[in-house]
Amino acid sequence: MNKKSKMEMMEMFNLIIAKNITPNQFYLLYCMRESVGSMHINIHQELRSLISDGWLTESKALTPKSITLLQQVEGFFNIQKKKTASQAMGQDYSANIEKYLMLFPKIKLPHGKPARSDKRNVETAFKWFFENNEYTWETILEATARYVDEYEKKNYLYMQTSQYFIRKQLADKTWGSELGNCCASVLNGDDAEEGPRFQEKVF
Repeated sequence: MNKKSKMEMMEMFNLIIAKNITPNQFYLLYCMRESVGSMHINIHQELRSLISDGWLTESKALTPKSITLLQQVEGFFNIQKKKTASQAMGQDYSANIEKYLMLFPKIKLPHGKPARSDKRNVETAFKWFFENNEYTWETILEATARYVDEYEKKNYLYMQTSQYFIRKQLADKTWGSELGNCCASVLNGDDAEEGPRFQEKVF
């Protein structure tokens, strides 16, 4: 779950708590609206509280405030329109991706894959990266320059391709990002005296 989704989840729970309704009671209201069975809760106890607090009528019908609350919570889960590439990565994203790729040597790495991945694949990876991180292009290029410089000294042994450096699927099917780790190091000032400042490289 990304940072934005976590914040939305917390806002949802804060809304429910602010309305003095428990998660179990909200769950029961939702089940009643959708006409599905509720599980693992004491229905009779929750019904009494919901009626006495005005969430249900005496005939167990949803009141207007119940309907409003359900709609508010559903708002947290509305599917957001996908951002365009420029909205996600900035107006100059294409030029910045070119700068990023040029930092990688135009060679095959020891494991056999080209260091510079296809630009379209890199763009897809960066779109994911920007949706899940808040680093600037300046920080990204600085972090990348340091990463490539470090592995150049090791003859590029075990270095990731330009695509996998941005994101790589882990064994548990989640995505990891070595670029994210390197960006954090740049902002934290780790090994700043040893790392090169970003500059465009041409190989």
